[in-house]
Amino acid sequence: MSIVRDGENRNDNGQYLSGGSKLKNDAKIADKFKDFKPNLSDRRNIILGMGLRGFEKLFSLKNKSILFLIGIVYLWTFAFYLLLGEDSYPCNTVSEELKTCTHLNFYGDLQYGGTRIFLVLIASVASSGLIANDLTDKSIHLYLSRPISRIDYLIARIIPIFLLMLTITLIPNLVVFISQFSKSGLNVDFLSSNMWTLSNLILQAIFYSISYSIIGITFSAAINRESLASAGFFGTVYGVSLIVEIFYGLMSEMDIENSEYILLLSIIHFLDIISYKIFNVDYFVTIFGSPEIIEFPLSIIIGLYVLLFSSFILLVNYIISRMEVTK
Repeated sequence: MSIVRDGENRNDNGQYLSGGSKLKNDAKIADKFKDFKPNLSDRRNIILGMGLRGFEKLFSLKNKSILFLIGIVYLWTFAFYLLLGEDSYPCNTVSEELKTCTHLNFYGDLQYGGTRIFLVLIASVASSGLIANDLTDKSIHLYLSRPISRIDYLIARIIPIFLLMLTITLIPNLVVFISQFSKSGLNVDFLSSNMWTLSNLILQAIFYSISYSIIGITFSAAINRESLASAGFFGTVYGVSLIVEIFYGLMSEMDIENSEYILLLSIIHFLDIISYKIFNVDYFVTIFGSPEIIEFPLSIIIGLYVLLFSSFILLVNYIISRMEVTK
């Protein structure tokens, strides 16, 4: 197999490598793949092996910033949710039309006890190097040699961040559910009346985890520098949401028809809308201190989600396909 590259004897900055420098660079890549010994007859084990090794690296002591943020999420969960009264779980009626739920507030803003900013930070930091590093050191060519296809590679790169996100979406919510079950005196009636809560919080955690994972690898592939990919992820997701919310508030004040559709331009609001649909609760945003209920047709929301995240995957696949590999 021969690999066709631009600037084969250059480093990541485009500078030509001397013979000795090139050998060191090749040795660095070889060391990265010293444990990559796939069984050519079992693609599933290759994908799982790559994914689990990636998760192990993300969760290692070397990633102190990620572990620190995960610790904050768990402490935050304890402070705001494990001390909840039974009467406010799983949902609490704020007014005749407005209802909030514990497992929805978990993904909200800090002032409501939400961990959203930490979740986005963790996703942006943890996912930024998953594809970017492979593109930078050209090691992606080795991954894409037989029997690994581009789809196999994408799945293997999604697995680490997906599992990491589950540890901070699913586990804290399960802990809250179990603590409320314990407060009920382990009453079986609690389980029977809250089975929908349990199933919904699991579905919700999977939904947020896979969504942030796909967004993360998209930025990692599109901006093939780890630090810039992380900043791009966080800045785009959070920055756009703030801008969109401001514009929505101004448009609402001017009574512009269908102004609520601008919220669909924000990833945060878009995911929250679907999350509220999972719990069958009316979605609302607080504009200038006043909560406003907003309704979107379910068909439009699902259609846009499929279109948007399919586009992300196709974009990543296209970027990877540009890495020219010939046999």
